[in-house]
Amino acid sequence: MKAFASSTLKIFYKLCEIPHCSFHTQDMFSFLCSHLESYGYTLSVDSAFNIYAKKGKPRICLQGHYDMVCVGDSTKHKGVTPIQKDDFLYAKDSSLGADNGIALACMLALRESNIELLFTNDEEVGMIGANNLSLKIESPLLLNLDSEDIHEIVLGCAGGVDIECSVNLNAFLHPLDSILPSYPYIYKITSSGFLGGHSGIEIHKNKENALSEFGFFLSTIEAYIITLNGGEKRNSIPVGLEAIIICDKKLDSIFYTPNGACFHCEILESSNENNAYHKEAIVPLLCGIHSGVYAGDKQGVLCSLNLSLIAQKQDKLEIILMARANTQALLERTIKRLEVMLPHLNPHCSMKTSGYYAPWERSMPQTHKALELLNTLYARHNITPHHTQIHAGLECGILKRQILAHSNIKDFEILSIGPTIHAPHSRNECLDLKDFEIFCDILEDFITMYKDA
Repeated sequence: MKAFASSTLKIFYKLCEIPHCSFHTQDMFSFLCSHLESYGYTLSVDSAFNIYAKKGKPRICLQGHYDMVCVGDSTKHKGVTPIQKDDFLYAKDSSLGADNGIALACMLALRESNIELLFTNDEEVGMIGANNLSLKIESPLLLNLDSEDIHEIVLGCAGGVDIECSVNLNAFLHPLDSILPSYPYIYKITSSGFLGGHSGIEIHKNKENALSEFGFFLSTIEAYIITLNGGEKRNSIPVGLEAIIICDKKLDSIFYTPNGACFHCEILESSNENNAYHKEAIVPLLCGIHSGVYAGDKQGVLCSLNLSLIAQKQDKLEIILMARANTQALLERTIKRLEVMLPHLNPHCSMKTSGYYAPWERSMPQTHKALELLNTLYARHNITPHHTQIHAGLECGILKRQILAHSNIKDFEILSIGPTIHAPHSRNECLDLKDFEIFCDILEDFITMYKDA
């Protein structure tokens, strides 16, 4: 492994030791500031805790976000334990955080004398840092390092919006004592075997959604629900679910889904709760809302919806969905679809939207010198990169808006590259180490050569 890749990987291991789940990035913020200052960067910080670092007279700005989607043990805010298996880097019982920790490690490993670096905060929870960016940059080109396929140069991305649904359970609630004589069997239901993954770039793979499949499971039995919670993050395909239900007959200990995941049914002797609600409060919603691809073309997915989270809070069920689209019209269409459909699935369900961000539509011409140089560097590694607009949320469009509002730059452009990362936002997240070495070579050569272009 060459020197730059080796030093980058060493720094990434160090970053893994630092807890940096979204909304819990204080330790990472302190580490980044201390490290950058020790290497002679001039720093600026804004109210959203975005960090700007500068050396010399930069002609390029590198950018990455310093929060991660924490799934599994990483949710305990104790850092991540990387494990190498063959040519891949995983984490022990958690998401790895290569999204976007590899970008941070590359930026920190640089010893360039004329460069600027931008570290944004809380990207994974609504682009908070980018939306509140008030820092100035000087370069006419920003290179985002948050893409996840070595064979792609990203020139645009999907926009997104959170759909927050609330189900009033009062119309479905019954005292538990009145139900138990006819429904004497109490079960704890837990999920296993669901693969999860990024709700944008992996939505086309038709991975089973634990919440949707639970709806179909409930549709096969007569049941009331005592408690129900499921999903991990708004932008990941859910794998976990836990519920307590009561039914009128014994269930098999395992219920298998069509693709081999399952729900475990553990019988309980009693429940501490006083009420239960009929399954019809939720089954039409879980079965009727299609979680998956809504539109696409030969380039890939253009519009999708992910059923992300469900949480029971007293007499309400809160359901979070995330819609994505690569055009404004398709995103608005998905919102309208739900506004029309949800009252028919459950008249006691209300919805609102939050966390909206517009699609980043391509503006960089094919003849831009940065794009031409990257094509040349990829070709050295026998890669013909696909110039694409991905079906995932990147900060680029928002960053462009904010940077142009706060900086005196003309002809400003953004593009995005990255190493290959499989199954981000899940326990199965892994970094392809061979592609990582190629990426480090390309990035190092690009920075060296672009300043003189």
